[in-house]
Amino acid sequence: MYFFNNNKVEKNDTAQQQTAEAVSKKVESVSENSESANENSFDENSIENLTDETLVINYVKAHKQLPAYYITKSEARRNGWNPSQGNLCDAAPGKAIGGDQFSNREKKLPIGNQYFEADVNFSCGQRQADRIVFTKKGEVWLTKDHYRSFQKR
Repeated sequence: MYFFNNNKVEKNDTAQQQTAEAVSKKVESVSENSESANENSFDENSIENLTDETLVINYVKAHKQLPAYYITKSEARRNGWNPSQGNLCDAAPGKAIGGDQFSNREKKLPIGNQYFEADVNFSCGQRQADRIVFTKKGEVWLTKDHYRSFQKR
């Protein structure tokens, strides 16, 4: 009887776990391919795959952290990134900006949490407006207008 009462919950947990595993495998596969590529053969389009909003959001929800190919702004600067030049793909191939704290100054997100930000839907060149803001609990918000509005995901 107990099994049947919890069968739906177990199925949901299994489905969530399978989704998380599939996302992890895709992230690991794309990340391994980008890390093994040298600068001459690096495909700039792969960063678009790495930072696809759905992929990153699902990964953060499942793992409560960003994929390993995200680096903070200070790490990127140490690698030679200059934001005004939009040279992240040259300075740190296969990497994206993410992991810095988000202050929530305007209080548009719930108060009392520690937030982190990351670029999504990035293509080489200047950073665009698409970001996620997330907590270590796996809560995620998407902004497509550089923090003016947020959608809970």
